[in-house]
Amino acid sequence: MKTTRFFLLFFSILLAACSGAVATPAPGTPTAQSSAPDFSGKKVVWVDSYHSGYEWSDGIQAGIENVLQASGVELKIIHMDTKRNPDVSFCEAAGKSAKAEIEAFQPDVLIATDDNAQKCLVVPFYKGGSLPVVFAGVNWTADAYGYPASNVTGMIEIDLVEQAVALVQPYAKGSRIAYVTIDSETEQKIASVYNQRFFDGQMQYYAAATQQEFKDAFLTAQQEADILFVANNAGAPDWNEDQMKQFMLDHTSIPTLSINPWMGSYVLVNVGKVPEEQGEWAAQAALKILGGTSPADIPIEQNKKGRLILNLDLAEKLNITFPPSVLKNAEIAP
Repeated sequence: MKTTRFFLLFFSILLAACSGAVATPAPGTPTAQSSAPDFSGKKVVWVDSYHSGYEWSDGIQAGIENVLQASGVELKIIHMDTKRNPDVSFCEAAGKSAKAEIEAFQPDVLIATDDNAQKCLVVPFYKGGSLPVVFAGVNWTADAYGYPASNVTGMIEIDLVEQAVALVQPYAKGSRIAYVTIDSETEQKIASVYNQRFFDGQMQYYAAATQQEFKDAFLTAQQEADILFVANNAGAPDWNEDQMKQFMLDHTSIPTLSINPWMGSYVLVNVGKVPEEQGEWAAQAALKILGGTSPADIPIEQNKKGRLILNLDLAEKLNITFPPSVLKNAEIAP
């Protein structure tokens, strides 16, 4: 991994995040409209794989609502709640329930976010049909769902893995990588992609079902790695935020990182994705479709924005001093 290449990529991402700008989109890509047409009477339904109150879903919702609020579009929201209920049978039942609500609502466009909404709703019921579909939040690749399709386009969700690792590598004693998370099918998929694309299959994976299991995995992983991804706490039924912040501060002994903004208080460095970007893109695509553009003519995109969060309490404990050039572009974790 070349340091020069990292800094060019990293700071271009930071500048985009700070300014609210992104790279110039390719032809056919949805863009913000300063004077959007009035789509009064049109309907859009958003099916979220997860639940209200989950920071990722809330960010996507904010992005969708921000774009649609002046469009005249009637928006219906359906939460599948599969983060808190990870069983396959629950997902399948949630997909059927969402389908019934969609048929009763009769939308003009369906927005479906994250993997479970594709697996349990779009693919079995809508792919290849007449209802236009915009997906977002699908991790790394949509190939498993056969996207793009004649009536489906969307935004892939990628993580800024190389950039995050390069930022903490100078403070690590070696290059061994581990990944600890609350177990879910999505987290298994993400960790597998990390291992294949970035770490030659050498990344250790630890999955937990409860807060105590997470603590145990966190302690074990630090004995076997030099850098630790603390990936996601969503889905732990007994997670106590204040207790876990103190636990991390007391027991972190190697550089830690994450790509989920809500994990910023637990890790040294967070290079987070911006969920609002996924929601805004999906809503802009929906407006283009309502304006007459076919989903097949809107290329699949991937997220570009990033958000840097530094934990100075952990930095002090690990005797790490970040350079001013990094600090001036970062948020500080509370």
